[in-house]
Amino acid sequence: MMAKISRLSLHIINTAKKRRLIIGRSAKAFGRQIEKSEEYVQNIESVRSGHYLQFDYALIASALDWETHDLLPPDNTPYSDGTLVEKVVFWLSNPADAEEVLGGMKENKYFDSLKSINAIYDHLYLPDSKAMAVKRQIISDVLTNLVKDGLLKLDKGRYTA
Repeated sequence: MMAKISRLSLHIINTAKKRRLIIGRSAKAFGRQIEKSEEYVQNIESVRSGHYLQFDYALIASALDWETHDLLPPDNTPYSDGTLVEKVVFWLSNPADAEEVLGGMKENKYFDSLKSINAIYDHLYLPDSKAMAVKRQIISDVLTNLVKDGLLKLDKGRYTA
């Protein structure tokens, strides 16, 4: 059974994880910055129970090169009505989520210089292993679609904006 958490907690987990991936921060480095362990971050970012504590929001935002309000949902969003929802976490194995991350990387100027597929995998902490094969294939497929849609260019095997 999937854990249940508040909508606000789920929003913050997914927003922080997406931003962490966009800026190329590992769970280990992020954990150090928020004064927690890599395992703590990985547990929060998994479907198991757990969420970031409100008094850590300022540290989380700072570690992501943001202000605290950047973690929060838009105004007038019903995130704090007490309703619990299933903890569905942002995953690179979901093509829509992977496309959001790659789009965020483009917005963040990552693709302003040529990037090889391996550099992109390294940025996203996706080592060449059986455990990461599906995520790596999804990233490759999404990159192909972004090129096909004209959102990225492919120049001699390297991606650019």
